[in-house]
Amino acid sequence: MFQQETTRGGASRRRLIGQGLSLGLGLGLGLLAAGSAAAQPAFPSRLVTIVVPFAAGGTVDKVARQIQEPLAARLGQQVIIDNRGGAGGTIGMALVAKAPPDGHTVAMVFDSYATEQHIYPRLTYSTERDLTGVSYIARSPMVLVVPANSPYRTLQDYVAAAKAGNGVSYASVGAGSSNHLAAELFLETAGGKGTHVPFKGGGPAMTDLMGGHVDSMIASLPLVLPQVQSGKLRALAVTSPQRSAALPDVPAVAERYKGFEVYSWVGMVAPAKVPAPVLDRLAADVTATLRQPEVAKRLAEGGFEVVAGSREAMNQLVRSESARWGRLIKARNIVAE
Repeated sequence: MFQQETTRGGASRRRLIGQGLSLGLGLGLGLLAAGSAAAQPAFPSRLVTIVVPFAAGGTVDKVARQIQEPLAARLGQQVIIDNRGGAGGTIGMALVAKAPPDGHTVAMVFDSYATEQHIYPRLTYSTERDLTGVSYIARSPMVLVVPANSPYRTLQDYVAAAKAGNGVSYASVGAGSSNHLAAELFLETAGGKGTHVPFKGGGPAMTDLMGGHVDSMIASLPLVLPQVQSGKLRALAVTSPQRSAALPDVPAVAERYKGFEVYSWVGMVAPAKVPAPVLDRLAADVTATLRQPEVAKRLAEGGFEVVAGSREAMNQLVRSESARWGRLIKARNIVAE
């Protein structure tokens, strides 16, 4: 059996042994930490891909291209845009959800991202489990527009048509998008009927709308503003609570239907297992990019309100929008087409 030493010399030896053990443990932990840090490669170590899950020319694509070069300058690596349209954005999002979780592949998402799980119950990924927010980038009011040669000259004309016969047709970028849901909410509020015509992106939808192949669309202000200003489209109403400074002569839907309010928004997400330090770096650089005067000015001129929200702000937005629109999706029996 071990017998404790009580001599002064014995106590000194015990202190030295204890100090040696503490020093060895500290060195060991330090080496482990250094090894762990060395195991994580620096970010970014190669080009960064922003997947836009819609066709080129739409709202999300416009925002992605506005920040592409200034974000690349901050990251110190090339940033490319990869348009992967189809199925309401879910084709592109499936690629991002399954991408290596190293931060080099992210997605620029539209408001439809918050409703995908309601619309496509058989998705191969989960927005909550497989993806996470990087930044709540910007939002904008939406505008009810019709072709320039449309017989609907006012909101009252449009409502009357929606209540008559088979109602009106309206374009969207896919089932569950803000275009789709805003139109359904409006028709529900006004007591009208409509036929949904989905497209793979805002660009193709606008082409058919201006060509008169579809009656109407409720689209983001940045997407339709140039066409309204050039006379190719007619704006009947905006979905913000008050009139938009960009279209001061266009009434708000809320002037006729109190409380009506819908915004289109854009955010950035990444695979959920990307390390927190990498997500923090991405979020910080996106925020700094959005706050550059020239970037903010260009987005504002295009009809966007820059938010530059945090990672948690983006995740909270998705949760709240999912809860808000889930009721309408169920009530109107909205499913993937």
